[in-house]
Amino acid sequence: MLTIIKRFQTRYFHFWDRLNVLRAGILGANDGIISVSGIVLGAVGANLSNQTLFISGISGMLAGACSMAGGEYVSVSAQKDVQLSRLNAQVTAEARQSAEYQTKIEEIDLLSPLHAAAMSFISFILGALIPLLAISLSSPAWRLTNTLVAMAIALTLNATVSAQRGAIPVYKVILRNIMIGILTGTVTYVMGTLLGGAV
Repeated sequence: MLTIIKRFQTRYFHFWDRLNVLRAGILGANDGIISVSGIVLGAVGANLSNQTLFISGISGMLAGACSMAGGEYVSVSAQKDVQLSRLNAQVTAEARQSAEYQTKIEEIDLLSPLHAAAMSFISFILGALIPLLAISLSSPAWRLTNTLVAMAIALTLNATVSAQRGAIPVYKVILRNIMIGILTGTVTYVMGTLLGGAV
């Protein structure tokens, strides 16, 4: 089984592509956690019903996942086009028709837009499920607290994973993630409170 997995990785996931997929996964999860937390906290601030809150969260999760995947596909496609352009510029017109050129193209470490898009889509949904489940399974009195705690825990885990190979201390990445999450949640909660009170 391990041999099959290694062959699959060697064939479809080259070094730079693996890094790109990892980046897309971390960003997707982080965006899913913060975006959906902000949506549902805004709904809590407006004192919406559980059903409305859940529908808002699910809609935001799906829209965000599609948006992230589409953005990754467009962005990585542009990067791949640049890679191919630079590669083609290095090869003479005669060599382009040869088998050697074809082998070189196959062996080059090109990025895959589909890999990045798929990882971004999946990780966004996985990240978004955490605050969505926290708020959906909580009683009205605990919705705000439980969602904030779930968001903080999820952002801490994601920051810990993203900082594993970096030069920045883990606690700084965690603190930065949580501060952004709290700021987003505060803005949407206050906006929900203001708009909900005005209705």
